[in-house]
Amino acid sequence: MTIVCAANPGLSSYKACVVFSFPLSPMPFQIYPLLAFTLSAVVVLIATPIIKKIGLHSGRVDMPGGRKVHKVPMVRLGGVSIFLGTVVALLIVWNTGGFVDAQGQQLVSEPEAEIWGVTLGGLAFFLIGLLDDLFGLSAISRLLMQAGVASITWYIGVDIAFLSIPGLGIVQLAAWVSLPLTVVWLVGMANAINWIDGLDGLAAGVSGIAAIVMMLVALFMEQPAAAIIAAALAGGA
Repeated sequence: MTIVCAANPGLSSYKACVVFSFPLSPMPFQIYPLLAFTLSAVVVLIATPIIKKIGLHSGRVDMPGGRKVHKVPMVRLGGVSIFLGTVVALLIVWNTGGFVDAQGQQLVSEPEAEIWGVTLGGLAFFLIGLLDDLFGLSAISRLLMQAGVASITWYIGVDIAFLSIPGLGIVQLAAWVSLPLTVVWLVGMANAINWIDGLDGLAAGVSGIAAIVMMLVALFMEQPAAAIIAAALAGGA
């Protein structure tokens, strides 16, 4: 808002003012993924030394041996730093109104529920992994818990609803097909990352690269909310 005033030389007590109001344009939606990436990276840089010290003092370390490359004990709680960075970045961006559509409008209830489904589902998967690191869950119990979380996430709306099949085009999936396919995909991806974690930083590096690619694809497809989540994960990794 700009105020312009002019005084009349003949009338010292008279002054006329005109008010010009210019609406502030919202930030481009591409700014918010960058903000999420930066915030997540800063939080991780601050939290990692603290988590490392806690892990060493508590004995939560991964000992050398087998297919593992490292020669000294490595702290097993590195995922906590990544989780903290991702969540803090998402909460800050959420509070600043960053979860918008490609037109800069706030998300309506259904996409907003899907965002919460992804976030809370990720939280649940993180807690399962943390319990496994702390107490050593059996493979069956871990798999059952992951499948349960994936099923709830599917119910919220984070699902594989269709497939693009060459020669057939877009094929919509019935619920009885979508549910097991979504569960297998989510659980399979989580365990695929877990299985490659035999080298210090490998899982985080692969996850970071994948998150950057997903962020770019989401921006290209004008899906800013998905881009923000991927950017926060990439910054943390």
